[in-house]
Amino acid sequence: MAKLSRDLTAGTLHPREDLFLTGTLAAVNATVTLNTDGSSSLTLDMRGTSVQTITVEGTVDGTNWTVIPMRGINQDAISYSVSIVYPAGGGIWSGSCAIFSQARVRCTAFTSGSVDATLSASTAPRDDMLQGMVTPAIVTVTAAAGAIATLTIPSPGAGLRNYITYISINRFASALLVAAAAPVLVTTTNLPGTLVFSFPADAAAQGTLFPLREDFAYPLASSALATATTIVGPATANVIWRITAGYYVAP
Repeated sequence: MAKLSRDLTAGTLHPREDLFLTGTLAAVNATVTLNTDGSSSLTLDMRGTSVQTITVEGTVDGTNWTVIPMRGINQDAISYSVSIVYPAGGGIWSGSCAIFSQARVRCTAFTSGSVDATLSASTAPRDDMLQGMVTPAIVTVTAAAGAIATLTIPSPGAGLRNYITYISINRFASALLVAAAAPVLVTTTNLPGTLVFSFPADAAAQGTLFPLREDFAYPLASSALATATTIVGPATANVIWRITAGYYVAP
């Protein structure tokens, strides 16, 4: 059944259709603004020859604007972004506008040319079916024997978090390991509870590999927005650390 919506200009009720508006971005702070009352999802299509940076924003009161994270539909990366660099980011982007009365696309940095930007708002929800089911980004680090290994998942940008799908930590014995009384602790930052992994401080022959892997059925969200996340293997005599993490970026 079609949803009935009130036309803000005519004051009449009608079956709700998708809303569209096209405009040109050719200068800093140039905008294309669409009324999105009652809509759930937002799509941005960009075409043209230009070099500029673009952001999408929403407002409740028409005065205060908040960045809307967008996800590329026909882009190599499937994570969300709050800043789209054109022309590399040209094409179609999708986001959520459910809480906003208006949405706009705005040029935040301009070099040359112009972009034809089309905004579309729909009552259909945004398709995030694969979010959390795939791992689009992986980072890894390998340290020298006896050295600290620091894996850094970069800051995702304003209004965004890193969501970690798995962590893999390998301890390799480059020479004979001597047993100790306390475990070896691999620490983290910007993860809930300041997560720590314990490794046995056992005797091990040269060439021995001790693996640890955590797969998260429900991705582990970073504690703070717009903040890098680290996993640190301590300097341990005769140990080579290899640390790997899979993640995606989302609101």
